[in-house]
Amino acid sequence: MKNSLFKRAIAVAAAAPLALTQCLTYANAVSSDTVQTKASVQAENSSALTLSDILYIPADQTVSSWNSTVSSKLSTLTKRSGDVDLSTIAEAAINRAGKYKDLVEYAFNELIIPNGVKFNITGSNDIVITGKISEPDFNRNLSLTSGQALAAQADAYNAPALTKIDFSDIKVGGEFTITVKASQLLKSTKVPVEIEYTTTDGTKKYAGEIFDFALETMAKVKAKGDAAIEKEVPAQYADQAKADYAAKIKNITDKIEKAKKYFEKAMKAEKSAEYDKVSGAIADANAWLKKHNISKQIPATATDIASKELVGKVYDQIIKTIASDGEINITPAEVGQFIDSVTDIKASVASGTAKGEGRFADAEQDEVKAWVESKGYAFVDSYKKISATVDFTGVNTKNAGSVDVKIERVLVTATTTTNATTTSNETTTTTTAESTTSTTAESTTSTTAESTTSSTSSSTTSTTTESTTSTTSTTDVPTTSSTSSSTTSTSTTSTSSTSTSSTTTSQPVDVTITTSIIKSYVTADTESAYYLSIEDEFDKNQISNIVRHNRYTEGYTVDGQTVITKEGETTEEIKDITFGTATPSNTYKADNANFKYEVPVYANGEVLKDINGNDVTVTVYIALKGDANLDNLVDSNDASQVLAYYAKVSTNNTNVYDVNLSKSPLAVSPTSDYEEFAAFLADVHFGGKQAVERSAKKDNRLIDANDATYILAYYARRSSEDYAGKTDKEIWEEVTKLSVNK
Repeated sequence: MKNSLFKRAIAVAAAAPLALTQCLTYANAVSSDTVQTKASVQAENSSALTLSDILYIPADQTVSSWNSTVSSKLSTLTKRSGDVDLSTIAEAAINRAGKYKDLVEYAFNELIIPNGVKFNITGSNDIVITGKISEPDFNRNLSLTSGQALAAQADAYNAPALTKIDFSDIKVGGEFTITVKASQLLKSTKVPVEIEYTTTDGTKKYAGEIFDFALETMAKVKAKGDAAIEKEVPAQYADQAKADYAAKIKNITDKIEKAKKYFEKAMKAEKSAEYDKVSGAIADANAWLKKHNISKQIPATATDIASKELVGKVYDQIIKTIASDGEINITPAEVGQFIDSVTDIKASVASGTAKGEGRFADAEQDEVKAWVESKGYAFVDSYKKISATVDFTGVNTKNAGSVDVKIERVLVTATTTTNATTTSNETTTTTTAESTTSTTAESTTSTTAESTTSSTSSSTTSTTTESTTSTTSTTDVPTTSSTSSSTTSTSTTSTSSTSTSSTTTSQPVDVTITTSIIKSYVTADTESAYYLSIEDEFDKNQISNIVRHNRYTEGYTVDGQTVITKEGETTEEIKDITFGTATPSNTYKADNANFKYEVPVYANGEVLKDINGNDVTVTVYIALKGDANLDNLVDSNDASQVLAYYAKVSTNNTNVYDVNLSKSPLAVSPTSDYEEFAAFLADVHFGGKQAVERSAKKDNRLIDANDATYILAYYARRSSEDYAGKTDKEIWEEVTKLSVNK
């Protein structure tokens, strides 16, 4: 239950700063320098601002300065604190909670809402959300809770005391604080976010620790439940009652473990995708839901999502909280329509950082065209690009992550192409261009042999090459304020030439042509794996779908202003990888208390890099064979724990996931990841059955008295002077009479 309550509380509280930042962005993302008149008129008329205001970029600029205007507006707000009304959000969540409706209703109406959630804008403009979660009643009979599990045993064995257990020493309630560091908007578009939860007993917890916190709590709750069953249920039924209770608790912890695995997979995900529109991304998401047997489907477009009653109610509630006087005039439908208008979407996630970008129509294109032509350039096209980076690498700390949003204008020009054929005495050159330099210029042609030249403008040829550096050249292109004429002539002698004249004047413009800019990075799918310190190599199957991406842009710079003419990306699959010189045996360190390592992946002798320039790695856990209690030693204690575990699971067909094999503090529950790791280490023999894969789970391993015997045999040999010259691998091969690599 704690897990659900904590997650919902954080989600609810997080909605407020997100909405606040969004609304203020809408209200203020207008350039203060170049749209002074527009801003003055709005201030004078006190008119509500619209979505177009945050998308506006002056004609003579290419980058939005929304961050500075938001910061300025934050400083002038008079309503700097208040309550966050959760009633609308709570009602919607409860109505859609299905079979867990009673739990969600209890969480909102008894544990969160009575305590209140508040927002405050500090003197430096940081937005702080605070709230409190009351201590839950673990005896409460609610769906998917320990209380429900205990109530079932109380009814089955006529033991009403099982619904009145004293859980007061288990503290999970506390206070949460979410800080949106809007003070940073003074200097950048990047906004850090801090999240901290302090339990009643003073323990600090952070967002990424929620799953382990939940599992630790359920382990404590189960221990108290087991003790109460032993006390209240007749001895002849106690074991069965505990088994039934354990099964119900496992149903809860399984869901927490599943959520944890999805979270960890997301943190290590290495993927990228491209879509024409957001509807393509939604279609992919719905296909994933269907593949995983999830019946719920997302509406097909952002406009459809925005039209949902729930979205409208929640949005309306947030707007009324932040802009109660109607300062904001942005509807969910407008936001949905804008999102649907974004095209050429590129999205990626790598090493805990998600990135996305897309393009949309330039509403100020007519003004941009007029400005470009006033400078003597030939305008072809313009569009706007929005990009966002969400960094959640700090989710396991107070500094949970950051959000960075940029809005830019891109000036577009066509690319010049040249085709040439040569014979022994004649050269014909045809040049077609839509002004790669955004200018209209005179053309002068000189020949020394018979030639024919046709031209529609001065030509500048751009050659595209793929490399990791940019190739540039600089030339003077004559620029005029009017269109000049050109004449083509044919000469039959090697000394004659023909030129074209014009009465207009021109001046040179410095043009730097950038032929290619490439960024290379790798995406891949990875899985963690367990290893013994005596193994000689890592498993290449830990990493798959390895793709190298070569992203490039082509363009040029005119008078210091960069013009993008083309963006693209090539991809290639990488099949042959290594782990360099790293092996489990030389990677393992006896002083590593958590046994976890990140091993770099290589191709063609070089370590692969992700989109952020970090090494692409696989996560491995390495320890000594037989180290069941995870203390970096193999001795009689490990054998004892294996025997104790075997005795418990052999009694009354007890489920292996109801019993802890390892006594290590890392193995917080029978279903935890470190418990699975301990089972891998303790399974030192094959026991007459076929060997299992290293990825096999605890319930597919045969861990019995034979393993304990082998561990003791290894310990005796390792402690003997007679074996001082033998390696651990050699001793284990002698003990098990089998190669550890088979």
